[in-house]
Amino acid sequence: MNNCKGGFVHATRTRRVPVHPSPICVWGAVKKAFLRNKKPPEAKVSACYLYLQGPSLRQTQRLLKDLELEVVAHSAIWYWFQQVGAQMSDTLVKRKRRRCLVVDETKIRTKDGWIYVFAAVDPENREVVSVLATRYRESVDALKFLKHCLRYCKGKPIIATDGGPWYRWPTRRLGLKHIVMCGGERNYIERWFETFKDRLRVFDCYFPTQRLETIQNFAVIFCFWYNRCRQHMSFGWPPAGGKGGFKTWLEVLS
Repeated sequence: MNNCKGGFVHATRTRRVPVHPSPICVWGAVKKAFLRNKKPPEAKVSACYLYLQGPSLRQTQRLLKDLELEVVAHSAIWYWFQQVGAQMSDTLVKRKRRRCLVVDETKIRTKDGWIYVFAAVDPENREVVSVLATRYRESVDALKFLKHCLRYCKGKPIIATDGGPWYRWPTRRLGLKHIVMCGGERNYIERWFETFKDRLRVFDCYFPTQRLETIQNFAVIFCFWYNRCRQHMSFGWPPAGGKGGFKTWLEVLS
């Protein structure tokens, strides 16, 4: 029995042979991610994946030309990237029981001043559970973020922070155990922010926009790639499991 999304063919009664997704099935499903399809969907998906690896938009444009996929404007690549990020907003991770979430935030410079990006990491597998861009770092913002985190958790995980006062009231309001941590598992969130900022350094850690939605889409698609496609240095595979890479990127988008 064939399945284009990664099913199995029964070769014998006791052995299953994995079947790779058909390119036709993958590209057909990917078309739904974009509002228009004047350009080949394979060029759009490849452009987004290449851009996540670290090059600038103009460098990605040249890479696409070298690969003979499609000649496009660098602004078009950013537009496609935003479309994919918006689609992934509710599919960052799977809902499951989590013992603990390590939570922190960082500042990012934008055209309209500084904004904050909240993030939560599951220390068991280093998976980024949620990410949220906000203009302020108040208790109300922390409450909104923690509520979003709980959508991907069965039960009530322990919330570990660096002791920021903006987490005290939200954790009490949600009935969550809050602990202050230095070092140990807290290093996982610090390492993730370093990885995130390494990507932002391509454009000097500066977003030339004042729209939070744009920054949120960028952060979401980066976390999605980090969880499912990028091999974690400590594990040798992505935090969400599997082999990762471009093949997984295609399977996920389908």
